[in-house]
Amino acid sequence: MTKLSKYLSYGLYLLLAVTLVFAGLFYFGGEVEDAGYPLYTESFLNWGKVLLMIAAAVAILFEIANLLLHPQAAIRSLISIALLGVIVVIAYSMGDGTPLQLVGYKGPDNVPSMLILGDTFLYSTYILIGGALVAILFTEVSRIFK
Repeated sequence: MTKLSKYLSYGLYLLLAVTLVFAGLFYFGGEVEDAGYPLYTESFLNWGKVLLMIAAAVAILFEIANLLLHPQAAIRSLISIALLGVIVVIAYSMGDGTPLQLVGYKGPDNVPSMLILGDTFLYSTYILIGGALVAILFTEVSRIFK
């Protein structure tokens, strides 16, 4: 075990311990009166946001470091980013901004911009899941013929 991996293990255990503390507060910390939800819900969600930001920052930093260490792999990364951009543009063009007829809803989110954004997320997810399934199927079928 290298020195770096030892420190990373300690950091991982520290994040796990803090997460367990927040989970304990969330599940056993009581409820807000007259609301019916746990008392520490906002703290638990904020901790989740912090973990998400840490994960995103680490992923971006390691990708930048990888591009600097292996510049020949930059083309492959740029192609994959461009492919994701094309998928998002296709999903955006498939979105429908027609306001929905929702009985009793008077909120601000039934507008074309939000509806198209929601459709973009959904269609992007559908396209990516379909691509993953096709890749799995192709891999398994190509193994049969090898």
